[in-house]
Amino acid sequence: MNIRKLLGLQDYQPLNLIEISESNLLQNYKLLSEDCNSSNYKVLSGINKKVKIAPVLKSNAYGHGLILVAKVLDNVGAPYFCVDSIYEAYELLKAKIKTPILIMGYINPDNLKVKKLPFAYAISTMDLAQSISKYQPQAGVHIFVDTRMHREGVPLSELPNFLQKLPKNLNVEGLMSHLASGELSNDPLTKLQIKNFQKAQEIVKKFGLDPKWVHLLNSAGSLNNLNPGCNMTRVGLALYGISPHPTSYNLKPVLKLTTKLIQIKKLEKEERIGYNGTFVAKKPMTVGILPIGYFDGVDRRLSNKGYVIINGKTCTIVGNISMNITTVDVTHVPNLKIGQEVTVYSNNPEDKNSIQNAAKICQTIPYELLIHLAPSTKRIIV
Repeated sequence: MNIRKLLGLQDYQPLNLIEISESNLLQNYKLLSEDCNSSNYKVLSGINKKVKIAPVLKSNAYGHGLILVAKVLDNVGAPYFCVDSIYEAYELLKAKIKTPILIMGYINPDNLKVKKLPFAYAISTMDLAQSISKYQPQAGVHIFVDTRMHREGVPLSELPNFLQKLPKNLNVEGLMSHLASGELSNDPLTKLQIKNFQKAQEIVKKFGLDPKWVHLLNSAGSLNNLNPGCNMTRVGLALYGISPHPTSYNLKPVLKLTTKLIQIKKLEKEERIGYNGTFVAKKPMTVGILPIGYFDGVDRRLSNKGYVIINGKTCTIVGNISMNITTVDVTHVPNLKIGQEVTVYSNNPEDKNSIQNAAKICQTIPYELLIHLAPSTKRIIV
């Protein structure tokens, strides 16, 4: 018997829910594809013909749900889905995703011994290159060059020696790097990285290699209309409707987080709320109790600063956010009912509790709030 049916889980109604907008996700992909192939796109070398968008699905698709997002985008004709680990690649494989998968992160070479795998790999170390050559010779590899971000990648000065030692049976189908400040087109480092990536293309060509895919840009670089001779761009944050620039570019946020109101309480003046009593009622007030906290992804830095929306009214978070509980001021909200929906993170970028605005309150980046959404929270496509 199906264990979910045995436990009655098919009828389970979660208190906390993440909604993923299929239409917004597809619209963002289309918008980004059109932008990358518009007449305004700066082509800096002759390699560019038509720029393809490769969705970045690493880190649980930036908290949106790896499998859900992959299934929505599986028929858009993307050259790859980009993930970080062999675990994420396996999850997509088990879900019968048809789009090719590029693993961008480092892999323990021993994990490639088990069986033949239908993945492509980013390589920047000789041990991984040799392991792929020996155990996954059918796989495509993308040479990752460090263009002065000084993270992963083959340093440009070492690239000729790396290519000289590269196993001859490897299928080099890509050349890639990553921008440190793609949102700053005039930043000296951005200009240097573009120049270095073009040098890398020249070096690879001298070794007789002609990679099918050449890619450097992320969301920021793509929206900035940079293109150092690429025909693919890896897009993450913008795909999910959040612009790394002050300009929205008509992107639409994909994710909405909701919970339920589970209790309503009256407080007298001078009463304190939550751990350490960090909020003191200045007058009699009504508070609502929500079954969601920092375990679930409501950042603790929103304590006494953040917002939720109930009945169309913006409500302030009061007191310290607990592991699984958040308390909000609902004094001004009419017609309160136990069980009614509460929007914790809004998909309207203008709302005070949008991911973008919540990140500003926390003095962090939207990425951090998104990827800290608990994987155990139910996600649905709407």
